[in-house]
Amino acid sequence: MAVRQKQKVLDIACGHFKEHKLPLDIDYKTYMNKVGAADALHAISVKRSFKAWKYLLHALKVKHPELMEAPKPKPAPKPKAAPSKPAKTVEKSED
Repeated sequence: MAVRQKQKVLDIACGHFKEHKLPLDIDYKTYMNKVGAADALHAISVKRSFKAWKYLLHALKVKHPELMEAPKPKPAPKPKAAPSKPAKTVEKSED
């Protein structure tokens, strides 16, 4: 397949993924439902350009790394507050 056709399919897919904020581990049927059958890439054009949907997803990861959701850093746990009053010491009496 021509490089231009492959790049065109990749650019269309990139636009859809950015516009609809789709994850890069989505399957084709879910993609088609979210984007809409009229606007979604046709399975034939994906097959001709990339052989399979998974290769298109891999190309998106390589060519457009901004689409990958960066793992959100977990907030650091708050340090435990020191006790406001010192613990009382009990004196033992010798009886």
